[in-house]
Amino acid sequence: MSMYVVTVVVTSSFIDMETAGASVRIASAAATTLRLAGVLWVMLRLIAETDEYTRLRQLTAMARGGAITAALATFVGFLQIYGAIEGFPVFLLGPFFFLAYGFSYGAACLGKRD
Repeated sequence: MSMYVVTVVVTSSFIDMETAGASVRIASAAATTLRLAGVLWVMLRLIAETDEYTRLRQLTAMARGGAITAALATFVGFLQIYGAIEGFPVFLLGPFFFLAYGFSYGAACLGKRD
C-alpha cells in the first residue's frame, strides 16, 4: 500500500497531466492500478494459504465489500443518468471496496462468537 501511495503522489505531483502525452498518462494509470492489483493478489494468496474457517471469513467479507461497492457504483451511475450529479471520480470505487471489505470483516469479527 505504501508503494500505491507513493505512486499516487508522484503521478499527481510531478507529472503535468495537461501537457503530458497519452503514453505518460496511460503509464501513470497503469502504474497506479498495478499497485492496487498487487494488494488484491496478496490478499488472495493469503486467503489460499489459510485454514478453511479463516478463508470463509475473508471471502465472505470480500464478497460483501464487492456487493456494497457494486450497489454504490449502480447508485452513482443512476445519479449521473438522471442528472443529479455531473460526474464522479470512478477511481474512488477501488479504495471504497477496501473500506467496505474492512468494515465487513470487522463487523464479522465483532459479531457472533462461538
